[in-house]
Amino acid sequence: MTEGTQGPGGYPDGMQAALAAKGYDLLDTNGGGGGGGDGEDEDSDEEDVFGRIRKLPPDAAREKGKKAFQDGDYDKAIRYWQGGLKSILGSLCAGPAALSDQSLSELDLTLNLNIAMAYMKKEEYHAAERSVDKALARREALPAHLITKALYRKAMAQRSMRRLDQCLETLSDLLEVEAGHAAAKQMQQEVEREWAKQCRDQKKNMRKLFDKLSGEDRAAEETERQQRTALRDRSGVRWTADDVDSEAFAAGSTPPSDGKDWGLALSRTVLWAMEQLALEGCACCPEGLSKASFWFLGASSTCELRWLKPAEILKRLPAIQCLALELIGFLGEIDPDNSRVPDPNIDKLPEGIMKINVDERQAFLRATKGSLEEALDKELLLPPDVDGKEALPQVCFIAHPQLHRYFSEFHPAISWLITKQVPTIIIGASDPDPSWKQDEQLLRKLGAELVVSKRESPYPMCLPGNSKVKKCSHIIGFRGGKAIERDKLMNVKLELLAQEYSVR
Repeated sequence: MTEGTQGPGGYPDGMQAALAAKGYDLLDTNGGGGGGGDGEDEDSDEEDVFGRIRKLPPDAAREKGKKAFQDGDYDKAIRYWQGGLKSILGSLCAGPAALSDQSLSELDLTLNLNIAMAYMKKEEYHAAERSVDKALARREALPAHLITKALYRKAMAQRSMRRLDQCLETLSDLLEVEAGHAAAKQMQQEVEREWAKQCRDQKKNMRKLFDKLSGEDRAAEETERQQRTALRDRSGVRWTADDVDSEAFAAGSTPPSDGKDWGLALSRTVLWAMEQLALEGCACCPEGLSKASFWFLGASSTCELRWLKPAEILKRLPAIQCLALELIGFLGEIDPDNSRVPDPNIDKLPEGIMKINVDERQAFLRATKGSLEEALDKELLLPPDVDGKEALPQVCFIAHPQLHRYFSEFHPAISWLITKQVPTIIIGASDPDPSWKQDEQLLRKLGAELVVSKRESPYPMCLPGNSKVKKCSHIIGFRGGKAIERDKLMNVKLELLAQEYSVR
């Protein structure tokens, strides 16, 4: 060969000689090896030695692909047609004029539609749809009959994938291009029937699914209800026919009591609070307990001493044979001027222990003036049990404590209750009640571990003639936690004030 001529594989002689000198043996990509070859592999015009699809003249690609398609070799047909598309792409890169060349656009569409049909034969409908979309990429440069051909093939692919709603949209597009397209009209009628049936079947299946889920939900609800009932039984509380159904009240299907009898309302709230503790896994009066002690901190002669009804409490605790009610407090209130106002009936507190009989069972009530620390010094605690364990109350109640006003005063008592793991219930004050908005946070800041989140009681104490004005209408429960130390109390109060909580 002379200077500038090409050797095997189309490489210039000079390049081939230079690379050969370095040990490279160039392959003849037209079918032979480095030394050339006379034969031609039948598949050599599908891919080069690197596995890339070769460019083929579009007409040649069309015919070769057609033959492979007729022979049932759809993969080979696709490769031939893709080789023709590669050649077309190269032509389109020649300049803007090529983009408007209708013959190239028609060849591009034809090859893409052929590829789509091959994918349809392979049942690869997503790939078929993508090929049609490629064919329609230059829709504006195509005549109407080719657009309808492409849209019809796209509709076929969508129908095969059961995307019937999209198929109907494509057919509608097609019929806007050619309103009298008979095959499209026929397919449209068939697909409309299929789509209507599919919708009916989907609705039927959804109903079956919802029925199944509803059945499962009902079964789960019943299981949960039975679990709640078992937990309520563990509380030891047994309601009478005149009491509010706790389960129905929690579900919002029954109203609270009228709250006219304040003594009965307070006594019921005490029992309902014990039931709520049991629902959270903190049963105060478990099975087998016959003696129980309930403490009421911050008690006053105008509330606990006046309204609490030991007989009503004992009546609803049938397993308890002996109930001790310890009322601790009677320290009066702090007025707006921060002056201590004594309890109005401090001089009339009953001395000793009052005994109330209910059938053959007894309730004992004792009123102790002073703080919890002072009461403990007066041997309020019972002697240790036979195992030497400290005899603590089963539950403690603090009715309308107004923690925001008596935050520091209640700190020692709440710290003791936290440390001793005594289940404790806060009963809300009179409406409007700041405790509803902030007592949970105040208790957490004191280190309490809340077990009963704030919840409304079915037994509020209501103002006669106006049931909307209530007191003792909600509870919050805690047990244990990590009590804050006294020297950190001021910092805690400052933090609360910075967060816009009202606290004294």
